Amino acid sequence: AENEKIAAIDSATAAETVADGVKRAKIKEAEGVKRAKILFAEGQAEAIKLVNEAADKYFIGNAQMLRKLEAMEKAMENNAKIVIPAGSDLVNVIGELAGVLPLKGTQKELPNKRPVA
Repeated sequence: AENEKIAAIDSATAAETVADGVKRAKIKEAEGVKRAKILFAEGQAEAIKLVNEAADKYFIGNAQMLRKLEAMEKAMENNAKIVIPAGSDLVNVIGELAGVLPLKGTQKELPNKRPVA
């Protein structure tokens, strides 16, 4: 009976040790995930900072245009249809990048098309 009691205590102690090890492993894993997320966020912040510094240095007075181009790039990734007023700076920049010349003329000269409902 005494041996069974000692064996039960040893078994309980072993189970407790295993549970403690699992607990510590999960804590370490969570700390690693947390650190990875922090490092990723810091990297993103540094990238944004570098883009802003480059915009200030090379796009003097045109940081807003850079933001418009970034928004346009993101929208085009999803094949979105975007209406841009003729003569806007964004149309001219995109046209230059693509080697396209802006259309000259008024709306009256364009073919009369009805929108599809």
